[in-house]
Amino acid sequence: MIWNISSNRKSNFSKTAGLSPLLFQRRKTHMIKLLFLFIPLFFLGCIGDDDATINFYNKKKEHISCLKLVVFPPDAMISQTLKKLYRFDPNCPYELQASRKSGITCNSTYNVAEKTLSNFPSGYIRLDVYDKYQRPFYSYYKDMTQEVTPKDVKKAFLRLKEDIL
Repeated sequence: MIWNISSNRKSNFSKTAGLSPLLFQRRKTHMIKLLFLFIPLFFLGCIGDDDATINFYNKKKEHISCLKLVVFPPDAMISQTLKKLYRFDPNCPYELQASRKSGITCNSTYNVAEKTLSNFPSGYIRLDVYDKYQRPFYSYYKDMTQEVTPKDVKKAFLRLKEDIL
């Protein structure tokens, strides 16, 4: 309780929005603790490194039971990595087309600021699934700032597997 000097009686309100100074100090401490809790959580949301572009062309997002593998242009690293992860069926109506590109350079002066101030992509990995009529079913695309590794191919395929297989 705070004494109100002008009327000589106890008052339940103070100048700090109806809170006693001790209670106000406690609330301030709790707000600071919450602030220190939410600031790291805010930045943890930005840590995710899976910034791939994924498209479902089938509105139902239905799962499929098999895949046929096509790697174009032929790439032994992608073929071997994918064959270790999944048993492909050459008679399947769904075709997985896998490709990668590294060492991409852009000589245009239009992107000078982006190339010098950011991680400008120098390659990509792409996994596309087509149905028997060659209509797109699913697509995974990710820009890469370094050489595509078997780990990148595995991560991309595991995401594809989670989404449609």
